[in-house]
Amino acid sequence: MLKLVLTVGLGMSFLLGVHGQIKRFYSLDEVTSYDTVDFTLKATSGISFIRHVDGGNPLNIFGNPDLNKINPRFDAQTKSRTCWVNLDLDEYRSSRLGNGLAFAMLKDGGEEEDNYWKFLINDQKVYNLILNYGIGSSDIDLSGTRVNKLKINTGNADVVVNYDKEEPNLAEMDTFLVKVDLGTLIAKDLDHSRARNVIAEIGFGQVLLDFSHPMEKTCKVKASVGAGKLEIILPRKSPVIIHIKDSPLCGISMVKGYEEVEKNVYVNMDYSSNAENLLTFKVDVALGSVNFSYAD
Repeated sequence: MLKLVLTVGLGMSFLLGVHGQIKRFYSLDEVTSYDTVDFTLKATSGISFIRHVDGGNPLNIFGNPDLNKINPRFDAQTKSRTCWVNLDLDEYRSSRLGNGLAFAMLKDGGEEEDNYWKFLINDQKVYNLILNYGIGSSDIDLSGTRVNKLKINTGNADVVVNYDKEEPNLAEMDTFLVKVDLGTLIAKDLDHSRARNVIAEIGFGQVLLDFSHPMEKTCKVKASVGAGKLEIILPRKSPVIIHIKDSPLCGISMVKGYEEVEKNVYVNMDYSSNAENLLTFKVDVALGSVNFSYAD
């Protein structure tokens, strides 16, 4: 997992230097008619990153697509204090991202660098981000932003979500949701997301959820694993309760220091049912594996 983080990070740095010809495609003006940006991205392929910038427009979109292959479509409408933004980055030969899993299994990944995008957001608006990826990679750094909802759906893309330890989410997040078919998703420093609800749905892919630092408030984590793999890094000193629904064909690895208080229900020494920062896991595993551990 750590190798993937380093690989994606180095890849982004490399691309920043190589793709000097990227240009701004779309931009939202800073106006007072809306407080929230609801941004939906649908990308069948490509490499991208999301970053916070001080000042500037609520959303700036830069890219260098091969327009003979990529068909960008952008739409923005303001209603009820929300700016609804949609960006479709479909390839001409693809049949919409609804078939993203099949597309990801068939596509040759050698063309990703011809479809590179960067999305810059500020800290003045509240964001709902719905990000759909087919194949490729995405590096999402939400440090110092105001994100209310984050929903990521990946077919066979590798996605990293990260927060700087000094710049947590400036708003309490309602829902952090990830759906992974074949790809890999790493969510680091989830305490800085300030999420009340974390949902992970894993088909054949791999997901790492990093809760190594205690949450400020209660957080409910619901995860379902088909034939994939889920790794959960737990805090060492924080109230935690874990509910597991398993099957004879799955694999569960529980970290030391947890007591099974009833069948498939585990708590640690800091557990208290009325703790203000209780971390609750409900994990359903079919054929895959779940590993609970502490950070090194």
